[in-house]
Amino acid sequence: MVLPTRCQKASQKSGQAYTDTEARVAGWISKAKTGQSDSASIYLKQAYKLLSSSKQDSTTGKYLWRIAYQALRQKDSILFKKVNKKSMALALKKKDSFALGHSHWNYGAWYLARVRYDSAYYHYGKALHLFENPSRPSSYSGQILYNMAIILSRLKDYTGAEVLAFKAITLLEPQEKYKQLYLCYNLLGVIYEELSEYDKAITYHTRALGYLEQLEDPGLYLLDSQNNIGLIYQKIGDQQKAITFFNKALDAPLLKKRDIALYARLLDNRAYSRLMAGDTVGLQPELKRALYLRDSTGNSAGVVVSKLHLASYHAYMGDTIAGIHMASEAYRSAQNIQNNRDVLKALLLLADLDLPEKPRYLREYISLNDGLIRRERQTRNKFTRIQYETDKYMERNQELSLQKAWILFIATMLVFTLVLFYIYYRQRAKNKLLQLETLQQKANEKIYLLAIKQQARFQQGKIEERIRISELLHDSSVADLYGIRVHWGYLKLHGDAATLKKHREYLTELKRIENQVRDASHSLKDNLASLPVNFMEIISHLAKKRARTGNFKVAMDIDPGIDWALLDNPAKVNLYYSIDEALQNCIKHARARVVTLKFSIQGQSLMVSIQDDGVGMSRKRTKGIGLKNIRSRTRKMKGSFTIDSSPGKGTALTVAIPYKT
Repeated sequence: MVLPTRCQKASQKSGQAYTDTEARVAGWISKAKTGQSDSASIYLKQAYKLLSSSKQDSTTGKYLWRIAYQALRQKDSILFKKVNKKSMALALKKKDSFALGHSHWNYGAWYLARVRYDSAYYHYGKALHLFENPSRPSSYSGQILYNMAIILSRLKDYTGAEVLAFKAITLLEPQEKYKQLYLCYNLLGVIYEELSEYDKAITYHTRALGYLEQLEDPGLYLLDSQNNIGLIYQKIGDQQKAITFFNKALDAPLLKKRDIALYARLLDNRAYSRLMAGDTVGLQPELKRALYLRDSTGNSAGVVVSKLHLASYHAYMGDTIAGIHMASEAYRSAQNIQNNRDVLKALLLLADLDLPEKPRYLREYISLNDGLIRRERQTRNKFTRIQYETDKYMERNQELSLQKAWILFIATMLVFTLVLFYIYYRQRAKNKLLQLETLQQKANEKIYLLAIKQQARFQQGKIEERIRISELLHDSSVADLYGIRVHWGYLKLHGDAATLKKHREYLTELKRIENQVRDASHSLKDNLASLPVNFMEIISHLAKKRARTGNFKVAMDIDPGIDWALLDNPAKVNLYYSIDEALQNCIKHARARVVTLKFSIQGQSLMVSIQDDGVGMSRKRTKGIGLKNIRSRTRKMKGSFTIDSSPGKGTALTVAIPYKT
């Protein structure tokens, strides 16, 4: 069995440093990965002890399943069972599906190593369900499917194993997990070899080698694949190709030192291919060397294979007695380790060599083979039931998930609908408010225009009165004076010289008065153009009216360079009501004695300042409705509004609006 590597780094929260406990635990686990078996167990126990004394949270759970996994790799069953049990309990308590999935995965690997396929398959199925996420496929699911495929292949359910292997490949390929992809394709090669579909087997082994090329260090996987391909060519009878692949693997540097079991297997397989090809030169020592290496390393299964090959060699060389002896040893050794596959091979070989006992060996072969077939069928049925129950469980979970999804969808739509209604009615209220503001703006403009018309009528009355007076002076008074002066000049008056002189002086004075009245008449008509309708007169009238109500004096400071014709009526209306709002505040709150209205030009802005010497205001009072109205009107004029006030020091309001000459 191959345990897929879990490429997990020690947990570190994004953007945060390790805690001291996490750092120490991660350090112990890292040492255990690289240490010898005894020291690795010590490191893992230290990490577990440290975690047991710390707060039990999700971080603890992540480290627990890592410790359990390393204990499994170090074959420390006692530590593994204790840690993994605690890891699963904590994951269930915290509802941590990720950690729970790894705990089930660990149990699956533990049972697989003990050839308890039903328990291993059950836990792998649980782990698979916890890791499966259609929207975000995980390489973990692919690795678990690979292990489940291994179990089915060992139970000779090659079709089921093939399906799971391809599912694993589908998940692993997008994530470029080359090592796991190699294992899957290598397994497919083995499956098709068992099905005697040798061309497909070679194809998938070749694909597996292609993924090995993507790895920086393929390790012994390359040699293992070369051995597998050699065995396929051995089975189809192409012994030269088989020997070529065995030789490639055997030529690898330091093979014997790196993996003596693989070295012995390759040595034995090459020797058997040579035997099948009829090349017996120096063959027996090679077969015996492979047997010796396997026996010295405790490779019981390998010892059985080597003895079977030696028995075949003796049979080929005509030494039947030696062949029967070696085949009998292989038979007993296979029985001792319960390797029924090799027991069957040994029985067939003995039947061929020991002719007198052939019926007995064949009966035993048939009996054992039938029993194995029944057990395999029962096991497959059991796995079918496990798979069915697992599928039903997953189907039920999917139904519940679908129900939850629908509930969430309906709840979301309901909330969305309520939000839409809220937005609709809020927008409707805003629209109504906007309509009211628009109507108010129009009303204000009408009021202002009425004020303009009233002012215009007042001005027109003044003009008409001046014209009437001018005409009265010119047409009546001047004419009367002229007539009196002329008639007076024609009078024949007699008197002394002084009296006559006085008479002429009076006539001259009368003419001067006539000219003055005429000039006054003309002046009244000539100055009519200097009396236009004036915005500042409206403001002045407003200020005087509010001053009388508030019992304060108003001082006006107006820049003569301001051309009020450059401001449109809406701007004048908003400015008028902003000034009125400020004066109303002076009446209500300021208790001022003098209020100054100042109008000036600064750059491209018209500055309007309303300043009083009243009691001032606190910060809280600067948020009143009146000031909000001034701010709102200023925004409509695309201007700015500021307040400078403090208790006891009066208030200065400044409005700045665009003014372009």
